Amino acid sequence: MKQASISKTLLLSIFAVILCCTVSSARKIPGCYAKRAALTQYWIPKEGDKDMTNDGKTVTLNGAKTKALKDHKGKIIAKVSKITYDKFQMEGTGLLLSGTMVNLGSSKNTFMKVNRKKNPYGLGSNENSLIPWVSVAANDIRKGTTLYIKKLDGVKLPDGKVHNGCVRVDDTGWSMGGCHIDFFVLQYKAYQILDTKLPEHVSVVQKSCTVLNYINSSVKKWAVLS
Repeated sequence: MKQASISKTLLLSIFAVILCCTVSSARKIPGCYAKRAALTQYWIPKEGDKDMTNDGKTVTLNGAKTKALKDHKGKIIAKVSKITYDKFQMEGTGLLLSGTMVNLGSSKNTFMKVNRKKNPYGLGSNENSLIPWVSVAANDIRKGTTLYIKKLDGVKLPDGKVHNGCVRVDDTGWSMGGCHIDFFVLQYKAYQILDTKLPEHVSVVQKSCTVLNYINSSVKKWAVLS
């Protein structure tokens, strides 16, 4: 009985190790990230402000309000210009002149209102809060995974703080593929500053690192007054 009990315990231990290794392996990020991953940025476009189209053209988000932002029940949240609608759709979040923030809902053609007190910087794909300069979108990495981007380490952010290279997967992107990191930078103005500092491709490694708090008074002021 004792020998049989030991053998059973040993088999269970081996199974547990195999299961653990299998789960751990499944959670590893794709190998392409360590070689050459695309790096882009996304932000919260604001109605009436200057912004940029997908082909790099500078535009102002205004014009005739011919497009309706609808929720999943078809109810109209607000009407905006086509260029504003397209930008809100592309970035996944948008800020109306009224102060209402909207986020993509169950599809790329439906929107939902965001509780700005609870989620001042918008929502990720799991309706989790996005954090400027911490949150990234990726379609082939498990949410909550922390990543280290060497090219980001030491970069001075628009609010004056210095990044440590550690980011966290908090979102996905409907308009991008795999081996792609989309870095959440809050505003178009921040993108303009960082675009001159960050390369188009980076090496990304999965790492248990500490994400820092880059929110200062100017960022908090944007969240309240925008």
